[in-house]
Amino acid sequence: MAHQSRDEHLIQVLHVAEMYYFEQMTQSAIADRLALSRWTVGRMLEAARSSGLVHITIDHPLARHHRLEVDLMNRYQLAKAVVVPSQSHDEATVDIVSSAAADRLTTLRPAPQVIGVSWGRTLAQVTHHLRPGWSHDITVAQTNGGVAITRNDLVGRSVVEMAERGRGRAMTLQAPTILGSAQLCSMLRADTAVSRTLQLASDADLLVYSPGPATMDSVLASAGHITGPMMTRLREAGAGADVMSHFVDSEGRPVDPDLDARTLSIDLDVVRNASRVLAVAVGVGKAEAVRTILSGHLCTELVTDSEVAQAVLNS
Repeated sequence: MAHQSRDEHLIQVLHVAEMYYFEQMTQSAIADRLALSRWTVGRMLEAARSSGLVHITIDHPLARHHRLEVDLMNRYQLAKAVVVPSQSHDEATVDIVSSAAADRLTTLRPAPQVIGVSWGRTLAQVTHHLRPGWSHDITVAQTNGGVAITRNDLVGRSVVEMAERGRGRAMTLQAPTILGSAQLCSMLRADTAVSRTLQLASDADLLVYSPGPATMDSVLASAGHITGPMMTRLREAGAGADVMSHFVDSEGRPVDPDLDARTLSIDLDVVRNASRVLAVAVGVGKAEAVRTILSGHLCTELVTDSEVAQAVLNS
């Protein structure tokens, strides 16, 4: 008799699920038809999902990967993770991740009034996806110097355009990010304009950056600031990522104190202790960098693609 009762219950659960999902009936309508309480109908629908009788699949190439998001948040204690599907072409993946990051910036609540932003190719794409008027009276402060004084157009585009689209102002650093000596770096930090910008970025409501790889694919390497032998030494010292021009290990610590003393950037402790830090990473080549910043607690939120997320979780 008990076996029959279980079968009858299963049939009723299936019937409820079919009416809800196939006939698109409301829970109240189902309850009325079957002479059940709405609470019972709700419990049956939950049982259908949790037992595997019902599988909900969002079948679209742009649909987010909810399970990867949850796994990342749980493993690394993130406040938020956004994982979009990797596309068949790299450019398409960059586009969809950048768009998702722009959406995240736009929907943050409370809305930030001051944002500290690190320059780079990914952040330039994120800025491109920000609609005019995405914010009001925003202040965007640059977190680290440029790859070279003559290449501040790369820096300026992402920082200034982000501010302009947010109907605000930009505070940029007209200096390279890696200097020839620690003394020169200290002198620049003492400059009123540089000091003001770095302090504003350090006190920002939100920090946004894209972690760079500790490889010769790094923008700092391609710009000539980091040579092949230097990169080899950095990696031997444990470097796994470039965070706002700091080369860090899995604990989020700089691996080369001498190089760090020549680096014009906000302090890593500021990044580690900030209440909101959004990291954006695209492409499986960034997996090591993402794993490094997550292990080092150098972001509170992450926007990335599914290949990166899966590689990080598999490691």
